[in-house]
Amino acid sequence: MWRTEELSFELDDEATSDPVVTAVVGTPDGPLRFMAEPRMDGNALVLIGLHTFGDLLRPNSVGVANLRIVADMVMERMGFDGIVVEGAVRTTGANPGHRKGRVRFARRLRPDAPP
Repeated sequence: MWRTEELSFELDDEATSDPVVTAVVGTPDGPLRFMAEPRMDGNALVLIGLHTFGDLLRPNSVGVANLRIVADMVMERMGFDGIVVEGAVRTTGANPGHRKGRVRFARRLRPDAPP
């Protein structure tokens, strides 16, 4: 499982076209790209139509636990209290044409965080 300290995060201006934003997360296993329409809802980031892919990553190599670590890192570094993901309709992989429901990530206290 990855650690937030191992991750980097940057926006990819060349792959961004309003209203869709592309972000690249550097991971120990290679870059992971996220594309979505970002919206704010209070102090939560809502990602509409999220697509994610990694050119160098093997299928199923990321997993839910590592996605949680990515969400934790983004909330920590950008100051959000939550992230809500509204997935896009799948074009490949398992169940093409299917849309996942909303997934919510809430900021959690890290054991090594100061009080």
